[in-house]
Amino acid sequence: MGQFPFEISAQLVLTVQQDNVLVVAEENYVIINFKDHAMLERVMQNVLPSSSGGGGGGIMASIEKVRGMSSKLMEAGIVIDVRVNNKTYVQLGTSATPKITASAVMGKVSSWFK
Repeated sequence: MGQFPFEISAQLVLTVQQDNVLVVAEENYVIINFKDHAMLERVMQNVLPSSSGGGGGGIMASIEKVRGMSSKLMEAGIVIDVRVNNKTYVQLGTSATPKITASAVMGKVSSWFK
């Protein structure tokens, strides 16, 4: 892991549409917390650009982008912990590939039935 050149200490509440996302950072560790899985999906739909449908590579291209981002964060010495209801869903920057928890998988599967 790289050496992070400065220290971060922050608490932010970001509002996306009607959803409040809590962001807490201490030293090189950043936690992004969503109230529930539905909120995570709403925020992601509003923040990320929609796919163009022009053969963007699908899921494999998305996986490669996330791997690249995790690898760059690790080189910079930054860890991002994405949480839903205070439970870790994904960690970026701890290794070259993101760590996805069982909570994330179960949250996604249960969202299909709502």
